[in-house]
Amino acid sequence: MDTFGTLTKYKEVEPGEAASADNGALLGDSVLRTIQNGIRAPFANSGSESPFKTMSEIGITQDGGTGKLKIDEEKLAKALKDNTAATRELLVGDGKETGITTKIATEVKSYLADDGIIDNAQDNINANLKLLTKQYLTVSNSIDEVVARYKAQFTQLDSMMSKLNSTSTYLGQQFAAMSNS
Repeated sequence: MDTFGTLTKYKEVEPGEAASADNGALLGDSVLRTIQNGIRAPFANSGSESPFKTMSEIGITQDGGTGKLKIDEEKLAKALKDNTAATRELLVGDGKETGITTKIATEVKSYLADDGIIDNAQDNINANLKLLTKQYLTVSNSIDEVVARYKAQFTQLDSMMSKLNSTSTYLGQQFAAMSNS
């Protein structure tokens, strides 16, 4: 139960609500939502031939907001005592296709596989990171080129201003000399 609680620990928030210690960086992530839905789905239908079809029938329910499992000790004890085989069938099933824990294990294995959604999401993130790095370098190089061009233009302007100042001083001296003569 603790493992399931850890897997599904996630607090839903309202749109626009800021990330916090309760909801974190994966808030709204489609991969996380797919995993949550995949793990939650077997709780609604075990696919087994057991008289019990859902976990709630044996006293195990799931909090819709947090995803944590809640156990009604009395109801579970009664189910285990009165119908152990049916409870086992609900939880484990045939060990291949039916049973809640079997279905959850199958889902988790598919998520963790080399071509699973987690691996694909990581590949997509890495591809986006490479693309963003390439774009950053392109923009950075472009900025460096603009700065270098502006420096060259400023240097030319500074040189022209020096020449104009020299010319202005020379002309000022010439006009002063002509008016004195």
